[in-house]
Amino acid sequence: MPIVTSKQLNSLFHRQEKVEKELDLLKKVVLMDDERFIRSDILKKWERVSHNLDKKEGRSFTSIAEMKKWLTNL
Repeated sequence: MPIVTSKQLNSLFHRQEKVEKELDLLKKVVLMDDERFIRSDILKKWERVSHNLDKKEGRSFTSIAEMKKWLTNL
């Protein structure tokens, strides 16, 4: 089993902090963009679909094209 030196460990901690900061920034940017595109009518449709799935009312498709058409109409 390899031994990690304190210098390597510090380097890993700094790298992890940097990645976490970048991830937080990306989350903020994505959330800002998402909030502009979310509409209440679309949310109602998604909630209805989610509710139907919770009640075990699944949906089947005969082709991928049919599934894509259904998804775009949500």
